[in-house]
Amino acid sequence: MSLIRKRRIWWEAVSGVSSYVVYAGTSQNDFDPGTFSWETTPGVVFKVVFGKNEIIIPDEWPEFPAEERTYYIGITSRDDAGNQSDPFVSSGLFKFNPPPRPQKGGIESL
Repeated sequence: MSLIRKRRIWWEAVSGVSSYVVYAGTSQNDFDPGTFSWETTPGVVFKVVFGKNEIIIPDEWPEFPAEERTYYIGITSRDDAGNQSDPFVSSGLFKFNPPPRPQKGGIESL
C-alpha cells in the first residue's frame, strides 16, 4: 500500500451556524459572485460538514477529485433555514496518487 499524504482543510468557526459546505472547483472563476450558485455550480463538487470546522482529504471526502492539480476551495456557513454565506476561497495543489515505484534494484556485497 502506497503512502498518500492527507490534506486538512480548515476554517474559522462561525457562531449560529448548523453546518458548513466545502466546495472544490478547478478555477477561481467558479466562485465569482455573478456565477457562483452554491450547490448547483457546474463543475464544482461539494461536501456538507456538521459539527466541526475542518475536513481531512481524502479520508472524510473520498469523492474529492483525484486528478493532480490546483483546486480552489470555497467554504460557506449554512444556518438552520438553509441560507448560505458567500464562500471563503483559498487554493492549493492536491495530489493523491503516488509516484511509480523503482522497477529495478538489488543488493551487492562490497
